[in-house]
Amino acid sequence: MGDIETGSPLPPKVPTQVVINGDASKPINGNGTVNGHGQADGPGEGKAYNPKYFLSDRSKVATTDGTVCYNVTPQLNTPCIASSSSSTDSLKPLALFMRSRQASFRSRVHNALTVSHSYLRSARTSAGRPNPITFPFNSITLNLKTPLGNPSLPLESITIDEEDLDVALQYSPSAGLPKLREWMEKLQGHVHNREVDGSWATSFGSGSQDLMSKAFNALLNPGDPVLLETPIYSGVLPPLRLLHAELHEVDVDDKGLSAKSLEKILSEWPADKKKPKVLYTSPTGSNPSGCSQPRERKLEVLEVCKKNGILIFEDDPYYYLATELMPSYFELETQVYPEGGRVLRFDSFSKLLSAGLRLGFVTGPKEITQAIDVITAGANLHTSGVSQAVAYRLMEHWGIDGFLSHGRAVAKLYADRRAEFEAVAHKYLDGLATWVSPVAGMFLWVDLSPAGIEDGYALIRHEALAKGVLGVPGNAFYPSGKKSSHVRLSFSIVDLEQDTELGFQRLADAIRENAAKLKQA
Repeated sequence: MGDIETGSPLPPKVPTQVVINGDASKPINGNGTVNGHGQADGPGEGKAYNPKYFLSDRSKVATTDGTVCYNVTPQLNTPCIASSSSSTDSLKPLALFMRSRQASFRSRVHNALTVSHSYLRSARTSAGRPNPITFPFNSITLNLKTPLGNPSLPLESITIDEEDLDVALQYSPSAGLPKLREWMEKLQGHVHNREVDGSWATSFGSGSQDLMSKAFNALLNPGDPVLLETPIYSGVLPPLRLLHAELHEVDVDDKGLSAKSLEKILSEWPADKKKPKVLYTSPTGSNPSGCSQPRERKLEVLEVCKKNGILIFEDDPYYYLATELMPSYFELETQVYPEGGRVLRFDSFSKLLSAGLRLGFVTGPKEITQAIDVITAGANLHTSGVSQAVAYRLMEHWGIDGFLSHGRAVAKLYADRRAEFEAVAHKYLDGLATWVSPVAGMFLWVDLSPAGIEDGYALIRHEALAKGVLGVPGNAFYPSGKKSSHVRLSFSIVDLEQDTELGFQRLADAIRENAAKLKQA
Protein backbone atom coordinates (compact mmCIF):
# COMPACT_ATOMS: atom_id res chain seq x y z
CA MET A 1 0.00 0.00 0.00
CA GLY A 2 1.33 3.46 -0.85
CA ASP A 3 0.96 6.56 1.24
CA ILE A 4 -0.35 9.92 0.12
CA GLU A 5 2.63 10.48 -2.17
CA THR A 6 1.13 8.41 -4.96
CA GLY A 7 3.45 6.27 -7.01
CA SER A 8 6.46 6.56 -4.72
CA PRO A 9 8.79 3.57 -5.14
CA LEU A 10 10.24 3.91 -1.65
CA PRO A 11 8.84 1.76 1.17
CA PRO A 12 7.74 3.86 4.14
CA LYS A 13 10.56 2.74 6.47
CA VAL A 14 13.44 3.57 4.12
CA PRO A 15 15.09 6.87 5.17
CA THR A 16 14.67 9.61 2.60
CA GLN A 17 17.97 10.36 0.90
CA VAL A 18 19.31 12.70 -1.70
CA VAL A 19 22.15 11.86 -4.08
CA ILE A 20 24.83 14.52 -4.11
CA ASN A 21 27.80 14.05 -6.45
CA GLY A 22 26.97 10.36 -6.70
CA ASP A 23 26.80 9.79 -2.94
CA ALA A 24 23.43 8.56 -1.72
CA SER A 25 24.50 8.25 1.90
CA LYS A 26 23.67 11.76 3.11
CA PRO A 27 20.16 12.17 4.61
CA ILE A 28 18.30 15.35 3.86
CA ASN A 29 16.38 16.97 6.67
CA GLY A 30 13.08 18.82 6.66
CA ASN A 31 14.47 22.27 5.90
CA GLY A 32 16.29 21.20 2.76
CA THR A 33 19.80 21.13 4.24
CA VAL A 34 22.31 18.31 4.12
CA ASN A 35 23.55 17.35 7.59
CA GLY A 36 22.86 20.92 8.64
CA HIS A 37 25.45 22.41 6.31
CA GLY A 38 23.43 24.57 3.94
CA GLN A 39 21.10 23.89 1.04
CA ALA A 40 21.64 20.71 -0.92
CA ASP A 41 20.96 22.50 -4.18
CA GLY A 42 19.12 25.61 -3.10
CA PRO A 43 19.27 29.22 -4.28
CA GLY A 44 21.33 30.57 -1.38
CA GLU A 45 23.69 33.51 -1.66
CA GLY A 46 26.72 32.74 -3.78
CA LYS A 47 25.35 29.40 -4.95
CA ALA A 48 24.26 28.36 -8.42
CA TYR A 49 20.50 28.03 -8.60
CA ASN A 50 19.05 24.59 -9.24
CA PRO A 51 15.25 24.14 -9.56
CA LYS A 52 15.61 20.77 -7.81
CA TYR A 53 15.72 22.78 -4.60
CA PHE A 54 11.93 23.04 -4.76
CA LEU A 55 11.28 19.31 -5.15
CA SER A 56 9.86 17.19 -2.36
CA ASP A 57 12.27 14.83 -0.64
CA ARG A 58 11.04 11.79 -2.54
CA SER A 59 11.04 13.57 -5.89
CA LYS A 60 14.67 14.53 -5.34
CA VAL A 61 15.52 10.88 -4.90
CA ALA A 62 13.45 9.67 -7.83
CA THR A 63 14.70 12.24 -10.34
CA THR A 64 18.29 11.78 -9.32
CA ASP A 65 18.33 7.99 -9.50
CA GLY A 66 16.43 7.71 -12.76
CA THR A 67 13.18 8.13 -14.60
CA VAL A 68 11.39 5.89 -17.03
CA CYS A 69 12.62 6.17 -20.62
CA TYR A 70 9.94 4.69 -22.90
CA ASN A 71 12.49 3.52 -25.41
CA VAL A 72 15.06 0.81 -25.84
CA THR A 73 18.78 1.10 -26.37
CA PRO A 74 19.19 0.38 -30.11
CA GLN A 75 22.08 -2.03 -29.66
CA LEU A 76 20.67 -4.14 -26.85
CA ASN A 77 16.92 -3.76 -27.22
CA THR A 78 16.84 -3.48 -23.42
CA PRO A 79 14.72 -1.31 -21.10
CA CYS A 80 16.72 1.67 -19.91
CA ILE A 81 16.80 4.23 -17.16
CA ALA A 82 17.08 7.88 -18.17
CA SER A 83 19.18 9.61 -15.52
CA SER A 84 18.68 13.28 -14.79
CA SER A 85 22.44 13.66 -15.23
CA SER A 86 23.52 15.52 -18.33
CA SER A 87 26.45 13.14 -18.92
CA THR A 88 26.70 11.29 -22.21
CA ASP A 89 26.28 7.90 -20.52
CA SER A 90 22.91 8.83 -19.02
CA LEU A 91 21.23 5.85 -20.70
CA LYS A 92 22.26 2.52 -19.17
CA PRO A 93 20.74 -0.93 -19.35
CA LEU A 94 19.44 -1.88 -15.92
CA ALA A 95 21.89 -4.76 -15.60
CA LEU A 96 24.88 -2.48 -16.12
CA PHE A 97 23.37 0.14 -13.83
CA MET A 98 22.98 -2.40 -11.03
CA ARG A 99 26.40 -4.04 -11.58
CA SER A 100 28.29 -0.80 -11.11
CA ARG A 101 31.24 -1.55 -8.84
CA GLN A 102 31.84 2.12 -8.17
CA ALA A 103 28.76 2.53 -5.99
CA SER A 104 28.88 1.73 -2.29
CA PHE A 105 26.81 -1.19 -0.97
CA ARG A 106 24.44 1.26 0.67
CA SER A 107 24.03 3.20 -2.53
CA ARG A 108 23.34 -0.01 -4.50
CA VAL A 109 20.60 -1.02 -2.05
CA HIS A 110 19.11 2.47 -2.34
CA ASN A 111 19.26 2.35 -6.14
CA ALA A 112 17.64 -1.08 -6.19
CA LEU A 113 14.69 0.25 -4.23
CA THR A 114 14.18 3.31 -6.38
CA VAL A 115 14.94 1.78 -9.78
CA SER A 116 12.94 -1.44 -9.51
CA HIS A 117 9.62 0.36 -9.99
CA SER A 118 10.99 2.20 -13.04
CA TYR A 119 12.36 -1.02 -14.49
CA LEU A 120 9.07 -2.85 -14.22
CA ARG A 121 7.25 0.09 -15.79
CA SER A 122 9.79 0.38 -18.60
CA ALA A 123 9.78 -3.36 -19.28
CA ARG A 124 6.03 -3.38 -19.63
CA THR A 125 6.04 -0.50 -22.10
CA SER A 126 9.15 -1.30 -24.13
CA ALA A 127 9.73 -5.04 -24.35
CA GLY A 128 6.02 -5.62 -23.67
CA ARG A 129 4.56 -3.26 -26.24
CA PRO A 130 1.51 -4.68 -28.03
CA ASN A 131 1.99 -5.57 -31.67
CA PRO A 132 0.57 -2.66 -33.73
CA ILE A 133 -0.79 -5.11 -36.30
CA THR A 134 -3.55 -5.77 -33.79
CA PHE A 135 -4.70 -2.12 -33.77
CA PRO A 136 -7.78 -1.91 -36.07
CA PHE A 137 -7.15 1.72 -37.11
CA ASN A 138 -5.45 2.88 -40.27
CA SER A 139 -6.06 6.64 -40.16
CA ILE A 140 -8.30 9.24 -38.58
CA THR A 141 -9.92 12.00 -40.62
CA LEU A 142 -11.00 15.16 -38.81
CA ASN A 143 -13.71 17.30 -40.40
CA LEU A 144 -13.19 20.84 -39.15
CA LYS A 145 -15.88 23.41 -38.48
CA THR A 146 -15.89 26.72 -40.25
CA PRO A 147 -13.37 28.86 -38.33
CA LEU A 148 -14.86 31.23 -35.77
CA GLY A 149 -14.95 34.72 -37.21
CA ASN A 150 -14.37 33.49 -40.78
CA PRO A 151 -17.67 31.99 -41.97
CA SER A 152 -16.72 32.52 -45.60
CA LEU A 153 -13.85 30.04 -45.47
CA PRO A 154 -14.59 26.57 -46.85
CA LEU A 155 -14.89 23.51 -44.64
CA GLU A 156 -11.66 21.51 -44.36
CA SER A 157 -10.63 17.98 -43.49
CA ILE A 158 -7.29 16.88 -42.10
CA THR A 159 -5.98 13.35 -41.60
CA ILE A 160 -3.82 11.70 -39.00
CA ASP A 161 -1.90 9.35 -41.25
CA GLU A 162 -0.63 5.87 -40.55
CA GLU A 163 2.84 6.91 -39.38
CA ASP A 164 1.67 9.41 -36.77
CA LEU A 165 -1.29 7.26 -35.79
CA ASP A 166 0.94 4.25 -35.12
CA VAL A 167 2.91 6.41 -32.66
CA ALA A 168 -0.27 7.75 -31.05
CA LEU A 169 -1.80 4.29 -30.58
CA GLN A 170 1.29 2.85 -28.89
CA TYR A 171 2.79 3.45 -25.44
CA SER A 172 4.65 6.74 -25.62
CA PRO A 173 6.84 9.00 -23.46
CA SER A 174 5.26 10.14 -20.21
CA ALA A 175 5.93 13.78 -21.08
CA GLY A 176 3.93 13.59 -24.31
CA LEU A 177 4.34 12.88 -28.02
CA PRO A 178 7.68 14.39 -29.12
CA LYS A 179 6.20 16.22 -32.14
CA LEU A 180 3.50 17.86 -30.03
CA ARG A 181 5.93 18.85 -27.29
CA GLU A 182 8.29 20.38 -29.85
CA TRP A 183 5.41 22.35 -31.38
CA MET A 184 4.20 23.60 -28.01
CA GLU A 185 7.68 24.69 -26.94
CA LYS A 186 7.90 26.78 -30.11
CA LEU A 187 4.49 28.28 -29.28
CA GLN A 188 5.48 29.04 -25.68
CA GLY A 189 8.73 30.60 -26.80
CA HIS A 190 6.88 32.76 -29.33
CA VAL A 191 3.98 33.85 -27.11
CA HIS A 192 5.96 34.38 -23.90
CA ASN A 193 9.17 35.74 -25.44
CA ARG A 194 11.34 32.94 -24.08
CA GLU A 195 14.27 31.44 -25.91
CA VAL A 196 13.89 27.69 -26.44
CA ASP A 197 17.28 27.00 -24.89
CA GLY A 198 16.76 23.67 -23.13
CA SER A 199 16.47 25.17 -19.64
CA TRP A 200 12.69 24.70 -19.67
CA ALA A 201 10.38 22.11 -21.15
CA THR A 202 6.74 21.19 -21.60
CA SER A 203 4.93 18.07 -20.44
CA PHE A 204 1.39 16.94 -21.18
CA GLY A 205 -1.28 15.68 -18.83
CA SER A 206 -4.96 14.79 -18.81
CA GLY A 207 -5.91 18.42 -18.35
CA SER A 208 -4.02 21.06 -16.40
CA GLN A 209 -5.71 19.94 -13.17
CA ASP A 210 -4.08 16.52 -13.55
CA LEU A 211 -0.71 18.21 -13.96
CA MET A 212 -1.24 20.50 -10.98
CA SER A 213 -2.09 17.56 -8.76
CA LYS A 214 1.13 15.81 -9.84
CA ALA A 215 3.13 19.01 -9.47
CA PHE A 216 1.96 19.49 -5.88
CA ASN A 217 3.04 15.92 -5.15
CA ALA A 218 6.39 16.55 -6.83
CA LEU A 219 7.13 19.68 -4.80
CA LEU A 220 5.45 19.31 -1.42
CA ASN A 221 6.20 17.00 1.46
CA PRO A 222 3.23 15.95 3.61
CA GLY A 223 2.22 18.81 5.90
CA ASP A 224 4.10 21.51 3.98
CA PRO A 225 2.61 25.02 3.93
CA VAL A 226 1.42 26.42 0.60
CA LEU A 227 0.21 29.90 -0.36
CA LEU A 228 -3.07 30.08 -2.29
CA GLU A 229 -4.64 33.02 -4.06
CA THR A 230 -8.18 33.30 -2.73
CA PRO A 231 -10.89 33.01 -3.77
CA ILE A 232 -9.45 29.96 -5.52
CA TYR A 233 -10.55 27.46 -8.13
CA SER A 234 -11.82 24.71 -5.85
CA GLY A 235 -10.44 21.89 -8.01
CA VAL A 236 -6.96 22.75 -6.73
CA LEU A 237 -7.83 21.81 -3.15
CA PRO A 238 -8.33 17.97 -3.14
CA PRO A 239 -4.70 17.02 -3.91
CA LEU A 240 -3.48 19.51 -1.30
CA ARG A 241 -5.80 18.07 1.31
CA LEU A 242 -4.57 14.56 0.51
CA LEU A 243 -1.07 15.86 1.23
CA HIS A 244 -2.32 17.36 4.51
CA ALA A 245 -0.79 20.63 3.31
CA GLU A 246 -1.22 23.77 5.39
CA LEU A 247 -3.40 26.03 3.24
CA HIS A 248 -2.68 29.75 3.66
CA GLU A 249 -5.07 32.16 1.94
CA VAL A 250 -3.72 35.25 0.16
CA ASP A 251 -6.51 37.68 -0.68
CA VAL A 252 -7.06 39.22 -4.09
CA ASP A 253 -8.24 42.75 -4.82
CA ASP A 254 -9.63 44.23 -8.04
CA LYS A 255 -6.28 43.60 -9.75
CA GLY A 256 -6.00 40.00 -8.68
CA LEU A 257 -3.43 38.54 -6.30
CA SER A 258 -2.31 41.25 -3.92
CA ALA A 259 1.46 41.61 -3.52
CA LYS A 260 0.82 43.59 -0.33
CA SER A 261 -1.24 40.76 1.18
CA LEU A 262 1.47 38.29 0.20
CA GLU A 263 4.21 40.44 1.71
CA LYS A 264 2.24 40.89 4.92
CA ILE A 265 1.71 37.14 5.39
CA LEU A 266 5.37 36.36 4.80
CA SER A 267 6.71 39.20 6.94
CA GLU A 268 4.64 37.94 9.87
CA TRP A 269 5.61 34.30 9.37
CA PRO A 270 6.83 32.74 12.64
CA ALA A 271 10.61 32.37 12.70
CA ASP A 272 10.44 28.78 13.97
CA LYS A 273 7.89 27.65 11.38
CA LYS A 274 8.73 26.07 8.02
CA LYS A 275 8.25 28.64 5.25
CA PRO A 276 6.16 27.96 2.14
CA LYS A 277 7.98 27.39 -1.13
CA VAL A 278 4.97 27.36 -3.51
CA LEU A 279 2.44 30.09 -4.39
CA TYR A 280 -0.63 29.26 -6.50
CA THR A 281 -2.24 31.96 -8.61
CA SER A 282 -4.61 32.17 -11.58
CA PRO A 283 -3.68 35.51 -13.15
CA THR A 284 -6.03 35.90 -16.14
CA GLY A 285 -9.81 36.00 -15.78
CA SER A 286 -9.47 34.04 -12.57
CA ASN A 287 -12.13 31.48 -11.67
CA PRO A 288 -14.07 32.69 -9.74
CA SER A 289 -13.04 36.32 -9.17
CA GLY A 290 -12.77 37.32 -12.85
CA CYS A 291 -9.76 39.46 -11.93
CA SER A 292 -6.68 39.76 -14.14
CA GLN A 293 -3.27 40.79 -12.86
CA PRO A 294 -1.61 43.59 -14.86
CA ARG A 295 2.07 43.49 -15.73
CA GLU A 296 3.11 45.76 -12.85
CA ARG A 297 1.28 43.63 -10.30
CA LYS A 298 2.97 40.46 -11.55
CA LEU A 299 6.38 42.07 -11.25
CA GLU A 300 5.55 43.10 -7.67
CA VAL A 301 4.55 39.52 -6.82
CA LEU A 302 7.72 38.18 -8.45
CA GLU A 303 9.82 40.51 -6.31
CA VAL A 304 8.11 39.29 -3.13
CA CYS A 305 8.65 35.69 -4.23
CA LYS A 306 12.31 36.38 -4.97
CA LYS A 307 12.79 37.84 -1.51
CA ASN A 308 11.25 34.76 0.10
CA GLY A 309 12.45 31.94 -2.19
CA ILE A 310 9.03 30.97 -3.55
CA LEU A 311 8.11 29.14 -6.76
CA ILE A 312 4.99 30.35 -8.60
CA PHE A 313 2.30 28.01 -9.93
CA GLU A 314 0.80 30.05 -12.78
CA ASP A 315 -2.55 28.38 -13.55
CA ASP A 316 -3.76 30.16 -16.69
CA PRO A 317 -6.59 28.26 -18.44
CA TYR A 318 -8.27 31.50 -19.55
CA TYR A 319 -5.15 33.17 -20.93
CA TYR A 320 -6.28 32.97 -24.55
CA LEU A 321 -9.79 34.12 -23.62
CA ALA A 322 -8.47 37.66 -23.09
CA THR A 323 -9.04 39.94 -26.06
CA GLU A 324 -5.47 41.17 -25.62
CA LEU A 325 -2.79 38.77 -24.43
CA MET A 326 -1.01 39.98 -21.31
CA PRO A 327 2.59 39.31 -20.24
CA SER A 328 2.67 36.12 -18.20
CA TYR A 329 4.66 35.27 -15.10
CA PHE A 330 6.60 32.85 -17.31
CA GLU A 331 7.58 35.76 -19.55
CA LEU A 332 8.24 38.31 -16.81
CA GLU A 333 10.24 36.10 -14.45
CA THR A 334 13.47 36.69 -16.37
CA GLN A 335 13.22 40.41 -15.54
CA VAL A 336 13.48 39.47 -11.86
CA TYR A 337 15.47 36.22 -12.15
CA PRO A 338 17.71 36.46 -15.27
CA GLU A 339 18.26 32.69 -15.21
CA GLY A 340 14.52 31.93 -14.89
CA GLY A 341 13.31 28.68 -13.38
CA ARG A 342 10.93 30.05 -10.72
CA VAL A 343 7.61 29.75 -12.57
CA LEU A 344 5.68 26.60 -13.40
CA ARG A 345 3.01 27.52 -15.94
CA PHE A 346 -0.16 25.47 -16.57
CA ASP A 347 -2.15 25.85 -19.82
CA SER A 348 -5.28 24.06 -20.98
CA PHE A 349 -6.85 23.13 -24.32
CA SER A 350 -10.26 22.76 -22.64
CA LYS A 351 -11.42 26.29 -23.40
CA LEU A 352 -9.91 26.42 -26.90
CA LEU A 353 -10.24 23.00 -28.54
CA SER A 354 -12.31 20.64 -26.40
CA ALA A 355 -12.78 19.94 -22.72
CA GLY A 356 -13.28 16.27 -23.58
CA LEU A 357 -9.85 15.90 -25.16
CA ARG A 358 -8.51 16.15 -21.59
CA LEU A 359 -5.29 17.84 -22.63
CA GLY A 360 -3.29 20.32 -20.65
CA PHE A 361 0.40 21.14 -20.59
CA VAL A 362 2.86 22.45 -18.04
CA THR A 363 5.83 24.64 -18.93
CA GLY A 364 8.74 25.30 -16.62
CA PRO A 365 12.18 24.24 -15.46
CA LYS A 366 12.96 20.83 -16.90
CA GLU A 367 14.08 19.51 -13.51
CA ILE A 368 10.53 19.98 -12.24
CA THR A 369 8.70 18.84 -15.38
CA GLN A 370 10.79 15.65 -15.25
CA ALA A 371 9.66 15.07 -11.66
CA ILE A 372 6.05 15.42 -12.84
CA ASP A 373 6.79 12.90 -15.61
CA VAL A 374 7.98 10.39 -13.00
CA ILE A 375 4.62 10.63 -11.24
CA THR A 376 2.78 10.31 -14.55
CA ALA A 377 4.78 7.16 -15.33
CA GLY A 378 3.66 5.61 -12.08
CA ALA A 379 0.05 6.77 -12.27
CA ASN A 380 -1.17 6.45 -15.86
CA LEU A 381 1.98 5.93 -18.00
CA HIS A 382 1.13 8.83 -20.30
CA THR A 383 -1.69 11.03 -21.53
CA SER A 384 -3.93 9.70 -24.30
CA GLY A 385 -1.86 9.45 -27.46
CA VAL A 386 -4.92 9.81 -29.67
CA SER A 387 -5.93 13.09 -27.99
CA GLN A 388 -2.38 14.34 -28.42
CA ALA A 389 -2.31 13.29 -32.07
CA VAL A 390 -5.59 15.12 -32.74
CA ALA A 391 -4.23 18.28 -31.12
CA TYR A 392 -0.89 18.05 -32.92
CA ARG A 393 -2.42 17.51 -36.35
CA LEU A 394 -4.66 20.53 -35.82
CA MET A 395 -1.76 22.66 -34.54
CA GLU A 396 0.38 21.60 -37.48
CA HIS A 397 -2.45 22.49 -39.88
CA TRP A 398 -3.05 25.88 -38.31
CA GLY A 399 0.49 26.91 -37.53
CA ILE A 400 1.20 29.36 -34.71
CA ASP A 401 -0.58 32.23 -36.48
CA GLY A 402 -3.66 30.10 -37.08
CA PHE A 403 -3.72 28.94 -33.45
CA LEU A 404 -3.51 32.53 -32.21
CA SER A 405 -6.19 33.59 -34.67
CA HIS A 406 -8.50 30.90 -33.29
CA GLY A 407 -7.73 32.11 -29.78
CA ARG A 408 -8.68 35.67 -30.69
CA ALA A 409 -11.96 34.45 -32.18
CA VAL A 410 -12.77 32.48 -29.02
CA ALA A 411 -11.90 35.51 -26.89
CA LYS A 412 -14.22 37.71 -28.94
CA LEU A 413 -17.07 35.23 -28.60
CA TYR A 414 -16.77 35.26 -24.81
CA ALA A 415 -16.28 39.02 -24.69
CA ASP A 416 -19.50 39.53 -26.65
CA ARG A 417 -21.36 37.15 -24.35
CA ARG A 418 -19.95 38.83 -21.27
CA ALA A 419 -21.00 42.28 -22.49
CA GLU A 420 -24.59 41.14 -23.12
CA PHE A 421 -24.79 39.22 -19.85
CA GLU A 422 -23.28 42.07 -17.85
CA ALA A 423 -25.63 44.66 -19.36
CA VAL A 424 -28.61 42.71 -18.03
CA ALA A 425 -26.86 42.25 -14.68
CA HIS A 426 -26.45 46.02 -14.33
CA LYS A 427 -30.12 46.51 -15.20
CA TYR A 428 -31.28 44.44 -12.24
CA LEU A 429 -28.41 44.37 -9.73
CA ASP A 430 -27.07 47.92 -9.64
CA GLY A 431 -27.47 49.14 -6.07
CA LEU A 432 -27.73 45.56 -4.81
CA ALA A 433 -24.38 44.11 -5.88
CA THR A 434 -21.01 44.91 -7.43
CA TRP A 435 -18.40 42.93 -9.39
CA VAL A 436 -15.18 43.25 -11.36
CA SER A 437 -15.87 43.35 -15.10
CA PRO A 438 -13.71 40.49 -16.39
CA VAL A 439 -11.41 40.92 -19.39
CA ALA A 440 -11.22 37.13 -19.73
CA GLY A 441 -12.85 34.02 -18.38
CA MET A 442 -16.47 32.95 -18.03
CA PHE A 443 -17.69 34.33 -14.72
CA LEU A 444 -19.07 37.25 -12.77
CA TRP A 445 -18.02 37.22 -9.10
CA VAL A 446 -20.98 39.09 -7.64
CA ASP A 447 -20.55 40.78 -4.26
CA LEU A 448 -23.86 41.05 -2.40
CA SER A 449 -22.59 43.17 0.51
CA PRO A 450 -24.15 46.41 -0.88
CA ALA A 451 -27.50 44.76 -0.14
CA GLY A 452 -26.36 43.89 3.38
CA ILE A 453 -25.85 40.18 2.61
CA GLU A 454 -22.72 38.57 4.04
CA ASP A 455 -23.56 34.92 3.37
CA GLY A 456 -24.04 34.06 -0.31
CA TYR A 457 -24.65 30.41 0.56
CA ALA A 458 -27.82 31.21 2.51
CA LEU A 459 -29.14 33.25 -0.41
CA ILE A 460 -28.45 30.55 -3.00
CA ARG A 461 -29.66 27.72 -0.77
CA HIS A 462 -32.99 29.32 0.06
CA GLU A 463 -34.40 32.33 -1.79
CA ALA A 464 -32.56 31.89 -5.13
CA LEU A 465 -33.13 28.14 -5.37
CA ALA A 466 -36.81 28.58 -4.60
CA LYS A 467 -37.03 30.87 -7.63
CA GLY A 468 -35.16 28.48 -9.92
CA VAL A 469 -31.94 30.51 -9.98
CA LEU A 470 -28.62 28.68 -9.64
CA GLY A 471 -25.24 30.08 -8.72
CA VAL A 472 -22.21 28.89 -6.78
CA PRO A 473 -21.89 30.44 -3.31
CA GLY A 474 -18.59 32.10 -2.51
CA ASN A 475 -17.65 29.92 0.46
CA ALA A 476 -16.93 27.06 -1.99
CA PHE A 477 -13.88 28.97 -3.23
CA TYR A 478 -12.13 29.45 0.12
CA PRO A 479 -10.01 26.65 1.61
CA SER A 480 -11.29 27.60 5.06
CA GLY A 481 -14.92 27.46 3.88
CA LYS A 482 -15.51 30.82 5.51
CA LYS A 483 -18.65 32.83 4.86
CA SER A 484 -18.55 34.93 1.74
CA SER A 485 -20.79 37.69 0.47
CA HIS A 486 -20.14 36.55 -3.11
CA VAL A 487 -21.81 34.22 -5.59
CA ARG A 488 -20.36 33.08 -8.91
CA LEU A 489 -22.45 33.34 -12.07
CA SER A 490 -21.38 31.92 -15.43
CA PHE A 491 -22.15 33.36 -18.86
CA SER A 492 -20.40 30.71 -20.96
CA ILE A 493 -23.39 28.64 -22.13
CA VAL A 494 -26.45 30.35 -20.66
CA ASP A 495 -29.19 31.14 -23.19
CA LEU A 496 -28.73 34.90 -23.42
CA GLU A 497 -32.02 35.48 -25.21
CA GLN A 498 -34.31 33.27 -23.17
CA ASP A 499 -32.87 32.95 -19.67
CA THR A 500 -30.71 35.95 -18.78
CA GLU A 501 -33.39 38.59 -18.34
CA LEU A 502 -35.68 36.38 -16.27
CA GLY A 503 -32.77 34.94 -14.31
CA PHE A 504 -31.45 38.30 -13.15
CA GLN A 505 -34.93 39.57 -12.41
CA ARG A 506 -35.51 36.60 -10.11
CA LEU A 507 -32.07 36.90 -8.55
CA ALA A 508 -32.72 40.55 -7.72
CA ASP A 509 -36.01 39.57 -6.08
CA ALA A 510 -34.20 36.87 -4.08
CA ILE A 511 -31.59 39.37 -2.91
CA ARG A 512 -34.26 41.78 -1.70
CA GLU A 513 -36.14 39.02 0.12
CA ASN A 514 -32.96 37.80 1.83
CA ALA A 515 -31.94 41.34 2.78
CA ALA A 516 -35.40 42.03 4.23
CA LYS A 517 -35.24 38.81 6.26
CA LEU A 518 -31.84 39.85 7.68
CA LYS A 519 -33.19 43.23 8.74
CA GLN A 520 -36.04 41.58 10.60
CA ALA A 521 -33.76 39.12 12.39
